[in-house]
Amino acid sequence: MLGVGGTALTVKPSGAYLSETAFSTGGGFSHLYARPAYQDGVPGISQARGVPDVAADADQPGPPTVETGGSIVTNLGTSNSTPLWGGLIALADQYAHHDLGFVNPAIYRIARSSSYHRAFHDITTGSNDATAGSVLVTGYRAGPGWDPVTGWGSPNAQVLIPLLARGR
Repeated sequence: MLGVGGTALTVKPSGAYLSETAFSTGGGFSHLYARPAYQDGVPGISQARGVPDVAADADQPGPPTVETGGSIVTNLGTSNSTPLWGGLIALADQYAHHDLGFVNPAIYRIARSSSYHRAFHDITTGSNDATAGSVLVTGYRAGPGWDPVTGWGSPNAQVLIPLLARGR
């Protein structure tokens, strides 16, 4: 499973990418699952599965969805960023002319290669701190490379899709 975190995206008036910061959507280390092999050697990851793997814009209301019972809602958070990654992987499947299957190892290979800063926007600011009532719950901070708030960061789809389709 691909773990997806969230960001707050800032764009220029033209719509061009400007910057992103971590959006409070969770993240951290599993108490149940050991670190998978594709996370071996990634700085900041312990012996446990670290999540998220990647991130995307989560701070803007998404398109309306109809829930069971007929109510219409708009979502924030990973309810927006996760489908964005689903669509990106579907485009990579189409580009490759076959189902890519489990993409996590390929994402980690790309992120650990010289293509990282072209294929991903490395999110280095913000945290997943949250409030529970009036109590601040301190989380993790975003930083260079993989972190337990935004993973490897958000996609530069124009670069990442062809790399995923080639498996590297």
